[in-house]
Amino acid sequence: MSAPLPPAGSTPAPAPAPAPAPFGAARIFAIGRAGIEMALDLRQAQVPGFSYVALDSTGSGIDTSAFDATLLVGSRLTRGFGAGGDPELARTAAEEEAPAIRTLCQSHPLVFLIAGLGGGSGTGIAPVVARIARETGASVFAFVTTPFECEGSRRQQQALVGLHRLKTVADGVLCLPNEKLALITDDQATLLDAFQAGRQHIRDAILCIWSLLTRPGLLSVNFADVCSVLRGPNLECAFAQVRTSGPDRAEIALQQLLAHPLLTHNDLVRRAESLLVSFSAGSNLGMGEIRRVMEQFSRKSDGARAVVGASIDPAAGESLQLAVMVSARQMVLHDAPEEAPPERIPSPLHPSSPRTQDLGPARTSRRLAAPPPELTPQVADQFFAQSQPRARAKKKPQQVPLPFELLAKGRFEKCEPTVRRGHNLDQPTYLRRGITLN
Repeated sequence: MSAPLPPAGSTPAPAPAPAPAPFGAARIFAIGRAGIEMALDLRQAQVPGFSYVALDSTGSGIDTSAFDATLLVGSRLTRGFGAGGDPELARTAAEEEAPAIRTLCQSHPLVFLIAGLGGGSGTGIAPVVARIARETGASVFAFVTTPFECEGSRRQQQALVGLHRLKTVADGVLCLPNEKLALITDDQATLLDAFQAGRQHIRDAILCIWSLLTRPGLLSVNFADVCSVLRGPNLECAFAQVRTSGPDRAEIALQQLLAHPLLTHNDLVRRAESLLVSFSAGSNLGMGEIRRVMEQFSRKSDGARAVVGASIDPAAGESLQLAVMVSARQMVLHDAPEEAPPERIPSPLHPSSPRTQDLGPARTSRRLAAPPPELTPQVADQFFAQSQPRARAKKKPQQVPLPFELLAKGRFEKCEPTVRRGHNLDQPTYLRRGITLN
């Protein structure tokens, strides 16, 4: 039914004003030495609306001239000498600086955290900052890296603990393991080249999410869509982005993404639960290009929840920028020990016990369990015979003295006992009343 026309001679009501953008500015928190280095690389993009804050437990690691605000965490505990690789010390120091951190987070609806996990400062401070920012009403996205395997198992375990804490308090977390830097660099790359590739990867991910949340698109992606891909304590997330041009730019970009090392590692696209694909091009962005790309991704990740975003960038010219965010359940593989205990056979009364059901890729195990035995009348009779409770002779409990150590009464040795109504109150109650303890 059409809306009724206004009466003659009346002034038509003004059109409603467009709703303001939910995020007009973002605050970047660079935590620890690795986070500060990544923030300095991001600052070179000169994105309007970004303000930068550096937090570290080492006073010499903060360049005050490159940031809008700085905070030395743990000036009393660490005295500016760092956390010494102890995340709990850094976490305690950050809790003491909670009022100052809360002041830095106020009046900023969007907060980006950048940190390197595994050491002391980034691992301990980042979850505290994320929690405080959420308490102030801000939306929090964290972009972190984890150590190389050659750095030792202790740093790896500390990074996993810090990553789990961060995922439980932030709206979304994107993690780039440093071990995967070898996948996006060649064999001749130096260590500086590998770290530069990692910083550029984090920068592209931040700018992509910022563009999705702030730039109006033909196919808009909102905050909830981004959170649906990056939120979850048991999710493995990856990000990849390519830029191509030419008449077959969509097909070339699709081939590059499907062969991208970060997406093919662990067969992530096939196991994907959520998929976010963002198109950014000039006014010549074709519907056929979007359809062909999404058909391929839907075929590769059957059953995944797909979110599509498309925006027009006048500065793109003839190029097409295609970005993909993928999340899947983490694969947990358990190696069987050399002398593994025998598998527990399910009950014959419940052959379809949950123990025998397929638990999916999150519970994948290299040790195969034997199938349940067939329930025959002989097996059932044997089971019921074994399950009958056996009659046990009841024994009368006997009171025995407890093996307490006898101690001297000291200056109370010559005191008279406390007797009331014929009962010696200095004796234990269970002896005085004849109570059986066992």
